[in-house]
Amino acid sequence: MNLSLTELQDIRRTLAARIVFGLSTPGTEIAALPAYLAPPPAGMTGRAVVVDAGGTNLRAAIVELMPGGASRIVAGPESARFPGGPEIAGDAFFEVQAEVVERLGAVHGLPVGYCFSYPSETLPSLDARLLRWTKGIQIPGVEGTCVGERLGRALAARRLRPGPVRVLNDTVASLLGGAFAHGGAQPAAFIGLIVGTGTNMATFLPASRIPKLKTGHFVAPMAINLENGNYNPPHLRPADAELDAASENPGAQRFEKAVSGAYLPRLFARLCPDHAPLASAADLVALREQGPDAARKVAGELLQRSADLVAAALAAVVDVLEGPAGVGVLAEGSLFWGDPRYAPRVHDTLRALVGARVEPRISRLDHVNLIGSACAALFA
Repeated sequence: MNLSLTELQDIRRTLAARIVFGLSTPGTEIAALPAYLAPPPAGMTGRAVVVDAGGTNLRAAIVELMPGGASRIVAGPESARFPGGPEIAGDAFFEVQAEVVERLGAVHGLPVGYCFSYPSETLPSLDARLLRWTKGIQIPGVEGTCVGERLGRALAARRLRPGPVRVLNDTVASLLGGAFAHGGAQPAAFIGLIVGTGTNMATFLPASRIPKLKTGHFVAPMAINLENGNYNPPHLRPADAELDAASENPGAQRFEKAVSGAYLPRLFARLCPDHAPLASAADLVALREQGPDAARKVAGELLQRSADLVAAALAAVVDVLEGPAGVGVLAEGSLFWGDPRYAPRVHDTLRALVGARVEPRISRLDHVNLIGSACAALFA
């Protein structure tokens, strides 16, 4: 399953070209979705309600942003299991989220940052229309609708009377949260990265680099939700094709299916059909450390290849950013930080790909999605 450096460079070059194409052309493999959010300005302060819907859990909190990139959780986080199954459809999905917000107490008048972690088209109004479910989630009656408006209606039905709802992707939330916390000390470029149940990246680009923008008045750098989980990279293996063909969305999210925690256990099952099924990427990490020799080898190769693919994707974004001297990566996700070997492998492979001229700095920040969502809620 291992990929050579030559293959990784090919994956890097191909993805960079498709990102550039996605920035100019709607509906392409790499959606490169404008988020209509600029980097948080110096001095941004205030309180906001945040709702984080993605992966396997829902969270809600009241977050306060303070001077100097500081922040604190004022109430919460309150959490609940991500709603799913045949009993949840349409409005019921948003009613569950409103109930979690209600547990926070008084939210009257506070703006809402809604971190919605599925491929969505963000509108200039900062609402977002769900394009498709991923990560094995399928909730009827939501695709094609504006999720911010629907959450707002569910909150109003409970007489919570918050302020406007602004929607962003979890990767954009990581990007904003990292940029807010680092303030003026950030590197020349910043990338938000998620590697957990799913995978995705986001970065800031000048409006002039986004020819498909629907509004001409946005002059600051804008957050771009790349949705690179849908990338169909070269040099995948037959087992990847078999997993894709048997999945709930054949032909889509090929990169995510080779990288993320939702799919690596399924890929392992195809490579080691006689081994007991694994429930999560954490099981794969444990198996690499203590399993039978053959299974340990496969588990290790899958995790290493995942990290190498992520490094190649980061290198592609560095190319799109036109090779800044310093790149900050704010990484989130249970796989990225849950495997102690993962982040070092990504860093080392990224350095091998980009060379000494670019210095990557990979970091993490507690509650970064909540902080970034508060930034979006308070965006003027």
